[in-house]
Amino acid sequence: MIGEKIKAIRMEKGMTAKELAEKSEVTPGYISQIERNLISPSLSVLMRIAEGLEIPLVSLFSQEEQEHVTVISKDKRTKIQFTDINMEYQFLTPYSRKKNASTQMEMLCFCLGPKSWGSTMIQFHEEAAECTFVLKGTLEYHIGDVVYTLHEGDSIYVPPKTYHQLYNPTDEEVEAVAAISPALY
Repeated sequence: MIGEKIKAIRMEKGMTAKELAEKSEVTPGYISQIERNLISPSLSVLMRIAEGLEIPLVSLFSQEEQEHVTVISKDKRTKIQFTDINMEYQFLTPYSRKKNASTQMEMLCFCLGPKSWGSTMIQFHEEAAECTFVLKGTLEYHIGDVVYTLHEGDSIYVPPKTYHQLYNPTDEEVEAVAAISPALY
């Protein structure tokens, strides 16, 4: 039940019902009724509760997953192509898990074609740090007025709240692995 899940996540985070109520713009009594499954909140209230708990809304509807060792074979990786990013991400870590305090990081690999930008938009991660390791090729990280050029075997650490863009300046494809913590996607 959603109410029980909300209560468990709230308590796991050490948050009182009153604190969650304030963050969700409802009364503590309303939170109590939801947690005891006495009422069914609207979608807009659930969205505010999820935001107050700092979890994705979908995690309130998903089945609990047990923490366990996961092996992902190369042909079973989750692949995602974003409309504003010129790269396909292949997730090396489980992708469909709940995004809460137990999700520490995600790893992905990507390729970037010759003479192309990773995205036409400047990337920015509010709370996530990023570390990229170049497996093949040359990759530029444009951060402010500085261009960091990475060659095969080089890595770069980008702290949270750092605006950046990736560019492949060569005629060869770039292959790289990135770790993002906490999990972003």
